Amino acid sequence: MAVLLIASVGFAHADGLGDVERTKVIEDYAQKLEDSYVFAAQGKLLANGLRNHLKRGDYAGLAEKELAEKVQQDMDSISPDQHNGLVYVEFDALEEPPPSPVPVASTEPVSRPGPDNFGMEKFSMKGRTAYLHVTRFAPVDRFSTEAVAQVMSKAAHSDAMIIDLRDGHGGVQSMVTLLSSYFFDERPVHLLDELDRDGKVTNSVITSITLTGPRYGSKRPLYILVNEETSSASEAFAYGLQQQKRAVIVGSKTSGGAHKQFGVPVSNHLIAFVAIGRTVTPVTHTNWERTGVQPDVLVPADQALDVALAQVAKGSAQQ
Repeated sequence: MAVLLIASVGFAHADGLGDVERTKVIEDYAQKLEDSYVFAAQGKLLANGLRNHLKRGDYAGLAEKELAEKVQQDMDSISPDQHNGLVYVEFDALEEPPPSPVPVASTEPVSRPGPDNFGMEKFSMKGRTAYLHVTRFAPVDRFSTEAVAQVMSKAAHSDAMIIDLRDGHGGVQSMVTLLSSYFFDERPVHLLDELDRDGKVTNSVITSITLTGPRYGSKRPLYILVNEETSSASEAFAYGLQQQKRAVIVGSKTSGGAHKQFGVPVSNHLIAFVAIGRTVTPVTHTNWERTGVQPDVLVPADQALDVALAQVAKGSAQQ
């Protein structure tokens, strides 16, 4: 699951990178990989690889966007990890962050869905089956918590539920925990652990006992749709429920990103990302890094919804 932490570094100029600055970007990034990458031995390999390319002049004269692309290619040839890399951004990454918004008065309504309803972009009923399309896992606050509760209230009387994570991307662990909790009973369920590079557990994903909305529970059928674009926090949600045998995963295998990342701006338009942790299930102590979440029902992703609805109908007919 991706976590972006930004700290300003003030040595680059707005008009691009000079030779000294470009060298510093690579040297600093190599050191970050060596010091912080989740697998120490691979971090050293990646760091030495970048240093060797730098010595050979492979990065000479490259603009920021070209440098990001070249570094990504070089790292992927050594040890691919979608949570590592220099990422080019259009905005000025070294600018000070905007001031925090003014706190909302407690007398205002708590339901503030925003343009995509905190990632829960679409809810509908397909007969007696609830359908929810999730594009991201938003930060948890009182507004997003209430939005989840409202969605689950709409689903409360359905016979089955489908959560569509096709093209679902990253987000935060707390929302993975919150949404997952609705699909179990009151007893806490240990879904996932986050580990640092030493293998120490830094955080555990355990379902919540108390929820704002009606609990869906552990008995009714739950299907999760995935494809090759399903990534990071969306994968964590699918994998955690699959490993507990709480959901049936339908579609094509996911992108395969099970690491937690740290990002820091290193020039006006480059952010250096390093995978600093990994997520595993306490059931098997494995994860979906590079392999992706493997569907229980493997079908072309554009057929996944129809297949899931057919499975729901088949299950209902057998009851």
